[in-house]
Amino acid sequence: MTNFRQLDGRGDFFFLRHGESEGNSARLLQGRGDYPLSEEGRRQALQAAGWFADKDLRAVLCSPLARAAETARILTAALGLPEPESREELTEIDTGLFTGLTVEDIRARYPQAWSAFQRESWEGVPGAEKAAQLSVRAGRLWEELAARAGGGPLLCVTHSGTLQWIIKATFGARAWMPVVPIGNCAVCRFRVDNRLHQEPVRHYTEWSLLAYQPFAEPDREDHLFLKR
Repeated sequence: MTNFRQLDGRGDFFFLRHGESEGNSARLLQGRGDYPLSEEGRRQALQAAGWFADKDLRAVLCSPLARAAETARILTAALGLPEPESREELTEIDTGLFTGLTVEDIRARYPQAWSAFQRESWEGVPGAEKAAQLSVRAGRLWEELAARAGGGPLLCVTHSGTLQWIIKATFGARAWMPVVPIGNCAVCRFRVDNRLHQEPVRHYTEWSLLAYQPFAEPDREDHLFLKR
């Protein structure tokens, strides 16, 4: 778990799931399969860019997979920011045997693996990335983000499965459940406030937005998972 107490001052970290992909629209479990955005996904990315217009982003990092990289490029172009920086840590989880299949396909072809998935999540799926690996990967990302804190908010464009572990890493969680439902182009924001020059020393972290879709509900701002 990243020691956020080591950060001096304040940090704002935004996370965005990619827009709808062609794989999403076909109801596939995509995993590391590489699918471009659908037209709806491009529209969602542009709408998300509008929400970020007043957030003073300093840099955008993204998964190397096409659906996330294209979402990130749409945002940076719309906001006049430098090209997004690709990070393997932000790529989607490897869904192993289920990659590229619909739920109906999986149930028909691999009933035993599907049953194991119901009991154990991805731990029970042959070839899928395991919780221990995902936890380490999320930890590496947070170490970089913490080192780059200060000077303006950072945005990471990633995937639903990976974002579960980015969130869990801030709590030191090691289990898949519970899972946060995260729609296409949903925003999460993690805030750190260590104003160490003040007495008494103050340490504050908060997931101030979780799975928020600004284009769907423009007036709602949820404050969830408060942690001090």
